[in-house]
Amino acid sequence: MPTVAASPHSFDLALPDLALARGGVVRSHRARGWWWSRAGDTPEAPARGVPTVLLVHALTGSAQAGGKDGWWEPLIGPGKALDPAHYRLLCLNNLGSCYGSSGPGVEGFPATKKVDLTSLDISRALLQGLDKLGLDRVHLTTGGSLGGMVTLTLAALAPGRFERILPFATSVSASAWVVGWNHVARQILKLDPGYPDNVGRGLEIARQLAILTYRAEPGLDARQPRPAPGTDAGYPVQSYLEHQGKKLRNRFAAQAYELQLAAMDHHDLTQPLPGDTKSAISRVRASVLVVDVDTDQLFTPAQAEALASHLRKAGATVERTTVKSIHGHDAFLIEWPTLGPLLTKALHLHAPSQ
Repeated sequence: MPTVAASPHSFDLALPDLALARGGVVRSHRARGWWWSRAGDTPEAPARGVPTVLLVHALTGSAQAGGKDGWWEPLIGPGKALDPAHYRLLCLNNLGSCYGSSGPGVEGFPATKKVDLTSLDISRALLQGLDKLGLDRVHLTTGGSLGGMVTLTLAALAPGRFERILPFATSVSASAWVVGWNHVARQILKLDPGYPDNVGRGLEIARQLAILTYRAEPGLDARQPRPAPGTDAGYPVQSYLEHQGKKLRNRFAAQAYELQLAAMDHHDLTQPLPGDTKSAISRVRASVLVVDVDTDQLFTPAQAEALASHLRKAGATVERTTVKSIHGHDAFLIEWPTLGPLLTKALHLHAPSQ
């Protein structure tokens, strides 16, 4: 049994300049990464024969996928679904975010008033990171929500590189419903008196709005029940939303939030990549496990079925699973007993012939 590195660690990569799809160039390009693997397998000297699992974080996530406070901590570690004794576990912070990769306020990143971000840009930045690390093949790539969009985009950009993908709670293109919610959130940010450089309360309220779309009514009722009759304590859901808003204000930047929303809005793999004539989704060759949540308000089971249909028409091998959860979209960050077996299933999908 291989010896696991004692703990995961973070690292930084200097990457080539990156021209953005909608104009602008990221110079002095940097990416913050997170890595956990067996002993002797490091970002500085990746070992041969270790399968790579690429984890793609969601809208306001970071590269810290596992370990203490990692966004998938219950799924990652010795003896868990994603075991660093068996797989090289890698996550890179999204381009345009605010956790160490190039983004607003970082030297070389275009002024946010003059730049827009897409899922293509985030994906191309990730491909640059894989190139820098010398990782030519990826055993499994997975992510939820925006992370699922980027997972799909990676497999379209480099079909021969990605063997298996698990896009979770996502779609082939952003629907008008998703873009509409993002538009309202953006308008809330713009109403903040400090916009665009010092957005406080606006970011809090935008996050509160988003939380309501990430959750479902049964889950909120279960976790934020009405107060007992005769009490004057207020409604728990109100204090919960205020807490979530303040948390994001303390850890994220409004300009980065806008860019990540834009990347989600512009996601549309039914259109061809630049210089091509067929839809981007038709380029995917990876074996795919499409997972949705039955109570998801943002990315419905119908959208998951449409995604699976696009992939099957392209000739990809596709399996589908619907997670039953009271929690809605955020089930991919909550339903740990269900997620572990799904990851194990995705890790063992039959790889397509190249």
